[in-house]
Amino acid sequence: MNPSRGQQANVHSDEDPLLNHVGAQGSSHDIPQAPNVHFAEGPKFLNPQVDKSDNAEIWRTYVQEADKVDEALLKKWGDGIDIFLLFTGLFSAILSAFLVVSWSSLQPDATQTTSDALSAISHQLVLLSSGGTMNQSAAYQVTAFVPPRWAVIVNCLWFTSLFISLLTAVLSMLLKEWLSAYSDGVALVPLERVKQRQMRYDGMIRWNVPAIVSILPLAIHIAVFLFLSGLVLFAWPASIALSVLMTVLLLVGFGLYTTSAILALVVPDCPYRSP
Repeated sequence: MNPSRGQQANVHSDEDPLLNHVGAQGSSHDIPQAPNVHFAEGPKFLNPQVDKSDNAEIWRTYVQEADKVDEALLKKWGDGIDIFLLFTGLFSAILSAFLVVSWSSLQPDATQTTSDALSAISHQLVLLSSGGTMNQSAAYQVTAFVPPRWAVIVNCLWFTSLFISLLTAVLSMLLKEWLSAYSDGVALVPLERVKQRQMRYDGMIRWNVPAIVSILPLAIHIAVFLFLSGLVLFAWPASIALSVLMTVLLLVGFGLYTTSAILALVVPDCPYRSP
């Protein structure tokens, strides 16, 4: 009696639950066992009665189910990345317009400098016309320009926000290319396709592609928060009332954001979840 007869095995790695669904559909053969399937080597069968050909029905079934899982996964990630690209493009354009205005606060005002020079010259002419003497202290002296502290902080916040936004856009484009490479150049033989798909899936998990995808919304949230914080400081010199109003709105929005994140962690049926 063969001790391996009747054993049901697995052809997928621990990370891939796909073949559980395949086995549940029923098959005329016992499922072979091939733990840690890689593209470089074929599976090792324990049941000698299992069809070992490259075109066996088990491989065709696996390929069909794997294509469904991969298509749904890639579509989900691709749609999310498209949204991130659209948002980062619009956000960067808006932020650039504010930076054009705020950048001038770090530079000396040419109009004010000219006005000061003309005022000093006028004062000197008055002294000369009245017969007075012009001492060294009365001469016009150019004072070094020191940007206000609020302007420095605002520009630091907004430039950091713009950098994060552009970095997120570049990372999103790279992810689109990586996901496209995942489904390109598939093998035609079912067994080779199984090994190829498993190699790519294991590599995607090993190199933390899902974690990189989940970083994108967090990076965008940080960029928006930095922009809003800078906007509050930018409005402060112009109007204290406006700045106070924006501060209240920012705190309310941040409170709602934090509350939704905490509820998703402590309440199992809470729908306020994000990657």
